[in-house]
Amino acid sequence: MAGEPEPRHPKPAPTLPDVDWVSGLRMLVTGAAGAMGRGLVEEAVRQGASVAATGREPSLGAAELPSAAIRIAADLADPAACSSLPGRAADALGGLDVLINNAAVLVRRSFADLSLDELEQAWRVNLRAPVLLMQAARPHLEQSRAPAIVNVISTAAFNGGVDRVAPYAMSKAGLLAVTKSVAKEFGPLGIRVLSLSPPSMESQMRTHLSPEVNERVRTAALLGRMAEMREVALTTLFAASPYASFLTGSTVDVTGSIV
Repeated sequence: MAGEPEPRHPKPAPTLPDVDWVSGLRMLVTGAAGAMGRGLVEEAVRQGASVAATGREPSLGAAELPSAAIRIAADLADPAACSSLPGRAADALGGLDVLINNAAVLVRRSFADLSLDELEQAWRVNLRAPVLLMQAARPHLEQSRAPAIVNVISTAAFNGGVDRVAPYAMSKAGLLAVTKSVAKEFGPLGIRVLSLSPPSMESQMRTHLSPEVNERVRTAALLGRMAEMREVALTTLFAASPYASFLTGSTVDVTGSIV
């Protein structure tokens, strides 16, 4: 019937090839106990990277991670833990080539009811921690042949979020802006700095969203399906790899939707 939307018949995810883009690189991945963090660590180890996986206990200890990954417990709400983490990772790995700032907390509450502690919780982990980690990682990355930083943001940085997540949106927008600033300062040192906007995936974070919002997220994807974790991991690691050697200061969008 004229005017009715065409039925959606999404194609399944393609068969993804085995690659070795980050083989031999030494990587620090934060938020390794979450869905995306685990996927990044698994793919990086599969490709032959040496990986330091960090997160809070007891979540990190309970996470299903490859045995080859080195687990380093750290609470990124603690400034001292952030400042020491890149050095701990470099000591464990024999150096550091890539930092992936993936850790984040989601605060879901009506804006009028937000407490100061909730605002500061999002700021501490989602924005201050990546800033401190980038500062502390710089001396180690300067010694690398292929240094890169990938800051994981969110579509909330652009559109304010699909739910009542103002602190999360605020902190991710700040991370987007600071990524561009750091890319300008670290560029002459040969260190690439970029942000990555991932798609919504089935994760612990999404359990905090309402069923209505989750359904809206599912139907927004232009390909008619949710992303598979490995699809996102491959894009992230490509951006971090020497194969993307002239990519810096920009946002890699792997949302599968129109922001």
